Amino acid sequence: MAGVTVRQSAPADVAGIQRVARRGWEAAYGEFLAVATVERAMDEWYASESVREQIVDGGVAHFVACETGDVSEGTDGKRTDPRAVEQVVGYVGGGIPDANEPGRGAVWTFYVDPDRWGRGIGTRLFERELDALRERGATRVTIRVLAANAVGRSFYESQAFEVVERGEDDLFGETRAAVTYARDI
Repeated sequence: MAGVTVRQSAPADVAGIQRVARRGWEAAYGEFLAVATVERAMDEWYASESVREQIVDGGVAHFVACETGDVSEGTDGKRTDPRAVEQVVGYVGGGIPDANEPGRGAVWTFYVDPDRWGRGIGTRLFERELDALRERGATRVTIRVLAANAVGRSFYESQAFEVVERGEDDLFGETRAAVTYARDI
């Protein structure tokens, strides 16, 4: 693979985002969430139209990380379009959740394909999201994560986020401990 680029998400990225979401959820939550809960999250939160709406909604800053293969020459001697060999390997989405609190941004969804963990892709993607939230007027960002998600929590803590709230989240009838992280940006 030639490299990884981070760019704004496009409707053509929906299937790749869904693939990364499923792999990310299974890796991060598979040991402590019921299979039915993960399936329901995929069906409801990652339905094609829902993901597409997030991508095209101007209120959501949505980005993907794509691995791009080497651009090669086609049979006609012309170079192939590099987007034809892109593969989504991560994504992030967030925004300003409350117009009455313009300084507070939130990251709502963020996953990197587990096969790419530890390669810096998540850091690049996350930094792009924080830049976008800063451009939208955010001075502080929050992130809610299940407490048992050790990989996610470790990542946020490595980015200088601190736990500011503890509680529980109801995921389709399955209640789990959750934490909210925050950091000034």
